[in-house]
Amino acid sequence: MFFASIPVLVALLFCALGAADTEAVLEQLDLVVSLGEDAEISLHESVRDAIEADPVPISAALVERLADESLSEDQLVIYTWALGLAGQPAGADMLMAVHARTQSEQVRGNCLRALANIADDKAGEYLMTVLEKTTDGERRFDILNLLAQMKFEPALPHTEEILGKDPAEFYWQTIFIFGKMGDAAVPFLLSKVGDDDLHVRTNAVAVLGIWLVASEAAAPLQERYWIETDVELRGAILVAMERTVSDAAQMREFFAKVLEKEQDKGLIDFARESFEAIATMQSETEDFIAERSPSAELFQREYDLLMKSAGKEGDYDALGSASTAADEPALKALRERIFQRDSDESFYDYQQINGIIIHNRLAAEIASEKPPQP
Repeated sequence: MFFASIPVLVALLFCALGAADTEAVLEQLDLVVSLGEDAEISLHESVRDAIEADPVPISAALVERLADESLSEDQLVIYTWALGLAGQPAGADMLMAVHARTQSEQVRGNCLRALANIADDKAGEYLMTVLEKTTDGERRFDILNLLAQMKFEPALPHTEEILGKDPAEFYWQTIFIFGKMGDAAVPFLLSKVGDDDLHVRTNAVAVLGIWLVASEAAAPLQERYWIETDVELRGAILVAMERTVSDAAQMREFFAKVLEKEQDKGLIDFARESFEAIATMQSETEDFIAERSPSAELFQREYDLLMKSAGKEGDYDALGSASTAADEPALKALRERIFQRDSDESFYDYQQINGIIIHNRLAAEIASEKPPQP
């Protein structure tokens, strides 16, 4: 009898420990509420780690607490933030309910950010309904930014309003939204490179070539170059070609054709520099191949550090050295995670990942051109 009851006792023990852990997290959250702005960052990080380690029971406990409509604004701010960290679909209904009943802009913003972390269809559809009711341009960008973080593709048609903004002033909005949306946005952006609106096609070309480094864009952008009337945009296409074409022979052919047919002196000079730089680029890639040491273990170690910290902690050089072309999907996911910092300083780290992706593509192209060793 005693031995038969051991599994039951173990199960009860784990339930008790789980309940205790959840209560401890809730107590920490209440401490954050009571301390307000005096709460140390380390306390927030401790709460975050505890929630991410065991999100399901904590999410359930937070949903139960948020059902209390007498909660203070400070409590709602912290509880909705924590429920977003848990990222459980079961929390979506409560977040939508709190968003609908509160007048606090901070709480409403937390609810939408938490729904974006949950990132299921229900959350995406709710954000779309909020977007449709929002007329303020800045707030519409904020919501589209969250929908992009979720990669909620039904939102893509609405992003044309962002593409239509002056790139000299609002370039950062297109970078954040389409940088987060990633490859899911490529077909939509390709459909806009010939748009009648100069702002739309300028932003589309810049995002495809400079930020997404979309290899699928290489051929369409070459075609666009020869019919594009805006000189500055033709220059942007030349920049995009340097970043989206991995085949040196194709690059030489394209830039040679530009040198032959282009009439604008500035573009001719740029094309000449690009043509002459192909040999240098190949040499640098050979150096990259010689110096790298592909290692799945090392790559994963640095990748995990960078992913958890949104690109703030980890060694980009070690990540690149350990990577191969097969790691491109993981690197793209890391790029998008970096942009969740929503700050200009994340641009540099995003481009460091692009540098790794481009080098790996070039290395793979060189390897494919070499004859097999006997």
